[in-house]
Formats: sequence, structure tokens, C-alpha cells
Amino acid sequence: MKIALVSPRGQERNQQDNLILEVYRALKDNLIFMVDDTEFIPNLGLLSIAACAPGHDYRFIEEDYLPLEQTEKVLFGENFDLAAISATNYQAVRGYQIADRYRELGIPVVMGGLHPSALPQEALSHCDAVVVGEGEESFPRLLEDFARGELKPLYRAAQRVDLTQVPAPRYDLIPNPERYNKFPVVASRGCPHNCEFCIFPSLWGREFKHKTVEQVVEEIRLIKQIATNPHIAFVDENLLVDKNFAKQLVKALIPLEIAWECFCDIGVADDDELLKLLAGSGCEELLIGLESPMASTLSAVDPWKAARVEQYPERIKKIQSSGLPVTGLFIVGFDQEGPEIFRELRNFILKTRLADMDFAVLTPMPGSRLYDRLAAENRITSRDWSRYTWQHVNFKPLKMKGEEIEKGLLWLFKEFSRPELWEKREPAS
Repeated sequence: MKIALVSPRGQERNQQDNLILEVYRALKDNLIFMVDDTEFIPNLGLLSIAACAPGHDYRFIEEDYLPLEQTEKVLFGENFDLAAISATNYQAVRGYQIADRYRELGIPVVMGGLHPSALPQEALSHCDAVVVGEGEESFPRLLEDFARGELKPLYRAAQRVDLTQVPAPRYDLIPNPERYNKFPVVASRGCPHNCEFCIFPSLWGREFKHKTVEQVVEEIRLIKQIATNPHIAFVDENLLVDKNFAKQLVKALIPLEIAWECFCDIGVADDDELLKLLAGSGCEELLIGLESPMASTLSAVDPWKAARVEQYPERIKKIQSSGLPVTGLFIVGFDQEGPEIFRELRNFILKTRLADMDFAVLTPMPGSRLYDRLAAENRITSRDWSRYTWQHVNFKPLKMKGEEIEKGLLWLFKEFSRPELWEKREPAS
């Protein structure tokens, strides 16, 4: 069976043509975030489900990386038996357009990913079946039903997927590996925290589970077969939360001589042995969801973080003094915060001398507790999923206007595009 594996073009994001999100475009005159800081990374979900259903002829198509003049031919120029489309929220509108076109051509469509998993009935108006949540077990079952002419509208995992039993993703399906500057690996799923804005507790559950260290090492070796000196991006929600597993994994990464990064929480600062291992393993960046420097905010978002916010500065200092750059991830627009938050964030970043940072607008992603709460309070102002880029305000804020939040976000990016501020926040050697 010939199957198209499609990742739609994201709204306001055409990496092939180096277009940057709307909030960045206003910075074109003084922006220092150039191409080297743009992430080019393939869709791991599609590569993973293909590995779980071998014996088919797959075409891996990422529209973000196609020149516009080639899009029509690559997407619709072959007579596929089935199209499988994976979409996160800001890809949903384009994903539905592609699905509708395939069906007009007589090609059945299945959809999965964050957005269809959260809103399967909406997705079913554009496709023939939806895979909800983990797809390693349900996608092969879907293909078996399809081959028998018995396709069902919804497929869910019968039980939580055992990651120690899943095969390595089909990295070999990537047609042009040289176009990417990062390659994704997942070693685990689940995060014990329960941040209100996060979709993953409902999607994966909060119980932490992981692959074997040997599996992860083998996946990296497969990547090294298709890419020279690849930068590995662990896209797990919270890779280092299980300290025993983290230490075993990091020890195994050392002889691979790779550059890598991961998401984790501030609790990594509490383990001196792990910090030492990380520093000698090729880890170039720890991306930590700090969200806000305000305890009142974090109390409503995640009490675990609220209990540690006062120690954020000393813990960041400890991590970076170990030789591990921290990228602080922040969100603006929480109910507890007014316009003062933007300057508070600026001062916090300068005080802690964070190596890097990223800012986002609070976004009520379908499937999250935040979305459910704001919908119940009648505060969702837009369900135009193309605006769900973490750059637009799609709800009624309490202490600011939506325009204030977006302007404040832009101000933060402008502030930290100034070389003198970069110098001020460089970690002490």
C-alpha cells in the first residue's frame, strides 16, 4: 500500500523560504535572531508510526520544507492509497485543506496529532478516521481494518503504549536530511507536573515511562547514518525527571560524541551528580519551563513550580555554573498578571543571566485544562486554529487587553534583540 505521511505547513511558518512568525517580522531592522537560530526539525510522530506498521510504501512529506512551486506536485502528484496527516493546532486549518483535496481525488484520509486528538469530531468532518493519542498500537490496527474495507472513524490505544517494545522511527524515510539542523528523539513520555496550559497530561497521562537506554542509543546511531554530526533534540516533555534513568541515559550518550538538548524542569539543579554528567555529555542546552517569576501566577499554574520560584535564581546559577546553558521558557497573559509583568520578566532575565530565553502568549490549546476552563467561562474569543501559534491572544484576559499582551511580547523580543542586553545576561564564566 502506498501511503502519504503528511505534515502540513504551519500558519505563519514557511521555513523553506525563511519566513518568520508575525511577531518577529516587526524586528527585521534590528533582529539578531538569524537563520542559525531557526529550528529545522522533522516530524517524529509520522516517522514513528511508519516504523510500527512495516511493509508499506511510505512517502514522508513535510510541507514546511517544500518550495511553494513544488507543493502541488509533491502532495497530490502520486496516486496514494491512503493519506495520513499529522497536525498540531496551528497546522489544523491547512491540514484540513489538504485532507479535503485528497478526498476530492478519491484518496481516503486519516488524521492524528495534537489537534485531531483533542477535537476528533471536528477532524472527522475532513477525514475518514482519526487516531487519538498514542498511535504506535492503533495505527497498525487502522491499516489492517482499512485493508479489509472496515475502517472505523476513531482509533485509540487499547492501553498505554509500552515504549520498550516500540521500534526505532523510520529516519530513513527523510528525503533530504541535510535540510534539517536538528533531529528529534523521544526517550520518554509523561510528566508528573500538571500545568494548566499543557495538553500532554490528557494526551499521554502524567505517569513517566521510558524506552531502554539501548533503544535510544540505537536511534541516535540511525540518525548518524543519514546526517553528519547531527544535533539531537530530545523532545520529551521532561526528560530528566527520573534521575536514575537520566543518569543511565546521559552516561550512554557520552561515547556517542553528539551535541544535544532537552526539556527538563528546574529540579535538575538538585542533583550534583547528574549536573556533572550532563556537562560532560555534549549537552548544549537545557530548556526549562519557568513560565513566570511570580509566585502568585505559578500557584494557579503548577504548585510544584510555585514552591520553587523563590529559588529560581540560585538554581539557574548552579546549573549554568556547571557549564550547562539554560534557556528559560516564559509565558505572558496569565490571569494573575498585569502590564508590569513584561518589565518584571526583563529584570528577572538580566538578574539570573539566563543564557537564552523564549517568550509565548498563553494559549488555550484544546485538550488542556486551560481550554476547558476558559471555554466554561465563555472567554475563548477565537477558534481560528491558525492563530494558535503561541503568539496571538485568543481569549479575554483579566488584567490586560489582548493588544497589550501581544505588544508586550513584541517588546520583550525587541529588548533581547539588543546586543547590549545580550552582553548583560551572559552567564559569568
